[in-house]
Amino acid sequence: MDRKLLLILNPTSGRGAAAGSLFSIVNGFSKTGWEVTVIPTQEKGDAQKIARERAADFPFLVCCGGDGTLNETVNGLMEVQDRPLLGYIPAGTTNDFARTLKLPRRIGGMRRVLASGRDVAIDAGRFNDGYFSYVASFGAFTKCSYATPRSMKRLLGHLAYVLEGIRDITALEARPMTVEADDCTYTGEYVFGAFSNTVSIGGMLHYDSALVDMNDGKLEMLLIRKPENLGEVRRLVHALGSSDFDDPLFDFAASSAFHLKTEQGFDWSVDGERAAGGTAVEIACVKSAVRITVPARKD
Repeated sequence: MDRKLLLILNPTSGRGAAAGSLFSIVNGFSKTGWEVTVIPTQEKGDAQKIARERAADFPFLVCCGGDGTLNETVNGLMEVQDRPLLGYIPAGTTNDFARTLKLPRRIGGMRRVLASGRDVAIDAGRFNDGYFSYVASFGAFTKCSYATPRSMKRLLGHLAYVLEGIRDITALEARPMTVEADDCTYTGEYVFGAFSNTVSIGGMLHYDSALVDMNDGKLEMLLIRKPENLGEVRRLVHALGSSDFDDPLFDFAASSAFHLKTEQGFDWSVDGERAAGGTAVEIACVKSAVRITVPARKD
């Protein structure tokens, strides 16, 4: 097997943790026989460009950074016909994707996963003409991931997202829309919507792992209707805290594709990065989009 490995590293992720661990990462790979090429990102969009232009030269591509860096890497790989095996070293602030795959946060633990883990196929999502690794969302809480100043993220870490989310709940702006899924249509005024392939969204919303299969050809949709009074707001907060989506305020479904129609476009958060959405949005699951290394099963 060709032992060449491409490491795409975002040096600003995790308050600089990725750059500080560079020697440890490269040394760990070298000890197990890999010839490592490191390309650090310099600006937004670099990871996608690097993955698109260099992926064909390597059997193994490792991305080190946050959810945004992973998103760019996946988008780059989706432009390549023969995609290399993907490894992900989470070094961001929230790391929702890593939670779902049970990837360790410590560099040493992640090196062991990449050396002795198992390779699995996972789905990706398509948002209009682009792709996402785990979630596209709109409404309350979603702007936290891209609106929180970077200086605040470095100082407070995940707490910054939580603080922004608490402040955002006072607005609860409702968006009238119709969503067509595989076998059902949903209509209403929604304050939040998420289309995902993950058990954690923004570190604030959690699904039971039994609800999420990352390679079933479907995405999970959660829509939250506008509460009409303070009692419903309290009920909503309690239901979110307990991950109880049977409440009438929620519309929940799993589907291979979703078609959204609304009278006025609005901003979305796609893997934590801002994205514009028009009056019609197409979201679909891309089955077995990439193969990724995850922890070995425990005996």
